[in-house]
Amino acid sequence: MNNNIDSKKMAALLSIASKKLGTSPDALKAQLESGSFDKALGNLPQGQQSKLKQALSDPKTAEKLLSTPQAQEIYKKLQK
Repeated sequence: MNNNIDSKKMAALLSIASKKLGTSPDALKAQLESGSFDKALGNLPQGQQSKLKQALSDPKTAEKLLSTPQAQEIYKKLQK
């Protein structure tokens, strides 16, 4: 089984997460790739931090989040 999320879906997830965190998708991606998860999530309440960490580390959870109507709307906008 492939545990990787395709790049368009990852971009959508980063877009959603970055809006919640008040940062850009590129900045968030750089922070996460460098391992500074806590810095990227520092402005969120603890419960939301846990949910986002789970979503970013578990492809199945990320897929579930990306299937929500809100995520689908952002995904459609990204494809334009």
